[in-house]
Amino acid sequence: MRKSILVICGTDLQKAPRFLTQLEALYKDYDIIAAGYSGDLQSKKYKFIPLIKGKREANFVFHLKYPFIVRKAISAALRIIFFKTIDPEKNRILDNFNLLKKYNYDLVISHHLNDLPMGVKLAQFKGVKLIFNAHEYYPLQFEDKPEWMKNTYPYNMKIARDNFKFVDACFCVGTKIAEKYKQEFNLDSLVITNAKPFVKLQPKPIDKNDKIKLIHHGAANRSRKIEFMIELVKYLGDKYTLDLVLVPGEEKYIDELKHKAAPYSNINFPEAVSTQEISTYINKYDIGVYILPPTNFNGTNALPNKFFEFVQARLAIAIGPSPEMAYLLNKYDLGVVSDDFTTESLAEKILQLDADKIMYYKNQAHKHAQELSVDENMRKINETVSNLLKG
Repeated sequence: MRKSILVICGTDLQKAPRFLTQLEALYKDYDIIAAGYSGDLQSKKYKFIPLIKGKREANFVFHLKYPFIVRKAISAALRIIFFKTIDPEKNRILDNFNLLKKYNYDLVISHHLNDLPMGVKLAQFKGVKLIFNAHEYYPLQFEDKPEWMKNTYPYNMKIARDNFKFVDACFCVGTKIAEKYKQEFNLDSLVITNAKPFVKLQPKPIDKNDKIKLIHHGAANRSRKIEFMIELVKYLGDKYTLDLVLVPGEEKYIDELKHKAAPYSNINFPEAVSTQEISTYINKYDIGVYILPPTNFNGTNALPNKFFEFVQARLAIAIGPSPEMAYLLNKYDLGVVSDDFTTESLAEKILQLDADKIMYYKNQAHKHAQELSVDENMRKINETVSNLLKG
């Protein structure tokens, strides 16, 4: 009889790359029950269960012209009166626990820190093992924002301290983050990178008379300093074009970026495509660019989806000296790394590349696309799940 796995991923499952990778690794051998805020109701790979969103107090409280401490007191009183709790997050976890506990499952996989307490409760309720799929190092997620550190950091640390001891296996995105979890919480992690499925593509030849086409894609998140990519064009000049394919996140931020880019006719903002289409879509470009200043721990140690999507798209890669990305780029000779996190430094490296050198790096990506694909990650996921179900 096939075993069942409950996967909790509090997001839109169709836009969750780590969930989709995990799904491809497991659905052929196990029945998957996937809980998220939206998903594919027609999917033959998993049974979708919509999670219950937390109840929110009225936003008008935060616009009242009272001191902050008074507004907090009013907010707490409203929660007690209307939601019977001083902590709406506990209500959300309890509501979803009651929703999901009625299903039959032999293993729980919980994505993201906020849903880990729910995952722990559900695993303990059935007496099954629990995998925590960490997408980043959550205690320092936005350490560059003082308000976040004041209000959310203590909360995340409490979740970690209270729940990590019940985790039977942990997946995380990179070596440095795995080391941090071990150092702070004595939590052992298996590195499952954000590598992408192998895509059967060829490097697109470069016409030496054409402009060099640069691409950056990803979420419109201020912490990622996407304006740096716009500044890059100032130093590169008209022989280069830059397309920014941005997944809507902070709409105001996208408007600001478009305003900054307005003076440059060689910067465009194409519509975003689905996660599964990205590598094929960006294959027409020449260089994937990403410079991520080390504004917080996760940014400093990032090894993002886009790096592996650049590889599968068979692009040359130009990045800042982020250690995890730079290590792989240098190991496989995939492109150039700037000397520092300034746009001038990255532009200098790109300007040294002629068409032949860019084509060399494209061919290096092609040469190593299979090795840098998701195949090894899928083997690790399968092996871990199999061992836990036996144990």
